[in-house]
Amino acid sequence: MVIGLNSERGRRSADSGSAVIEFALVAPALIILFFGTAGFGVMMGRYIQAVQVCRDLAHMYSDGIDFSQTGYQNIAIQLAQGTGMTATGGNGVTIFSQVMTVYQADCNAAGYQNTCGSLGQSVFTQRLYIGNQSLRSSTFGTPNPALLNSQGNISPSVYLQDTDSSVIANGFTALVTAAGETGGLPEGEYAYMVEVYFAYPDLSYLGNSTAGGAYVRFIF
Repeated sequence: MVIGLNSERGRRSADSGSAVIEFALVAPALIILFFGTAGFGVMMGRYIQAVQVCRDLAHMYSDGIDFSQTGYQNIAIQLAQGTGMTATGGNGVTIFSQVMTVYQADCNAAGYQNTCGSLGQSVFTQRLYIGNQSLRSSTFGTPNPALLNSQGNISPSVYLQDTDSSVIANGFTALVTAAGETGGLPEGEYAYMVEVYFAYPDLSYLGNSTAGGAYVRFIF
């Protein structure tokens, strides 16, 4: 009987030792899977937030909200709560652009019949920023800051005569054409575009830097 008990205990000890070894082999993979899933979830959440914020701000912008005013900037910052974006810095940036396609009638109305350098092109007529401008530039170009007044507006003498090529919205006409508006925006109409970029949180504990972020744009 004593011999039998000792044998049973030996088998239990061996089984216990095997389980510890198996867990030690599987644990690293489980830990990596867990933190990888957590990291992906955080980044997906940041992207979803970028979509929601961009859509809401684009609606407001197209409805005539002036985001050069501090009060409305604060609303944008509240919508982006949790991303770390501030009025002039932080971990996010929002880019507001008003764009039009230049027609001869536009130049004629402004008295630039013979100097319509931007004829047929899409141009920026306004540009505003909230957040950290160094994080990302607009996909369509960046107007010279010296051209912007306190409300982000660009003078018609610049964007109609094309005295500064930075007012050209590169690739915007092709984008609008792909959407079904051949040759650009209809005459007399403006596009209100908002681009949002939120940097991903630092997930370096996964062993690699998570450089990059979520970029979204809406155009109305």
